[in-house]
Amino acid sequence: TGEKEELQCGILFRSIGYRGIPIEGLPFQEQAGIIPNHEGRVADSEHIYPGLYTAGWIKRGPSGIIGTNKPDAEETVRHLLEDIQNLNPCKNPSDEAVVELLQKNNVRYITFSDWKKIDAAEIERGQKIGKPREKLTSVEEMLDLLG
Repeated sequence: TGEKEELQCGILFRSIGYRGIPIEGLPFQEQAGIIPNHEGRVADSEHIYPGLYTAGWIKRGPSGIIGTNKPDAEETVRHLLEDIQNLNPCKNPSDEAVVELLQKNNVRYITFSDWKKIDAAEIERGQKIGKPREKLTSVEEMLDLLG
């Protein structure tokens, strides 16, 4: 419209630029930046991927407000619950089995103990500059901290 308006404010948050990224082995719609799905079930034009689900912005793109995510997630969970009887059960549903699977596949994971170290480091960093905490902003920083 060519019209401009100046608003006085004490703080400004930049909240633009979100873009989903592909996950290896899953379909991805590059232009929309989403994992294609049918009401939360991961699906492409050829088939539905059993046991794989989406929610939030990776499901529908960066739109809506916090309140939009709840009904969106409820829709996905409703389908998960409908599907659960037809999904392959986990052979050994234990914490140890999950750790073994991650290690077998060389996946770097964070334990609760690791998280507590990260949390303590963020609090310490913040105290040095008069803040409640100073967040580590990249996975690389967190992993470097853990050694």
